[in-house]
Amino acid sequence: MSKAVHDSLRIERDYDASPARVFAAWADPAARDRWFVTGEGWSGTYQHDFRVHGRESGRFRFSDGPEITNETVYHDIVPDRRIVFAYTMGRTDGGPFSFSLATVELSPAGEGRTRMVFTEQLAMLAEGDTAAGREHGWRILLDRLADELVG
Repeated sequence: MSKAVHDSLRIERDYDASPARVFAAWADPAARDRWFVTGEGWSGTYQHDFRVHGRESGRFRFSDGPEITNETVYHDIVPDRRIVFAYTMGRTDGGPFSFSLATVELSPAGEGRTRMVFTEQLAMLAEGDTAAGREHGWRILLDRLADELVG
């Protein structure tokens, strides 16, 4: 792709858990590994540093596909309310293919429930990388987050 393609996505989800519990599933490395890192067909490693200016990194592979890298920096964290982070995705054999700024907003949605709004702005550099594809991936991860919250 010769030009960067810019797009955005927004996903709203309600969870049967308090904002504190949803936030903890993002913040706790063991919980985050369960819903964000590991999964059927996926292998990889992830190093967590969940704090403002913290840097996280990971390497993932689905089945025998190419290895994908993820480098994340947290810019704003308000416990139980908001997480703002930037991340770069790439391939170990070809450099970065996208840059993103993401915001997770949590608010009470009735007793013991949370409304989460996930918003992401993307700059995509690789042919075939689309906001629809990224949204599909996030929806799978946020379904896994729901499973983590009830598990």
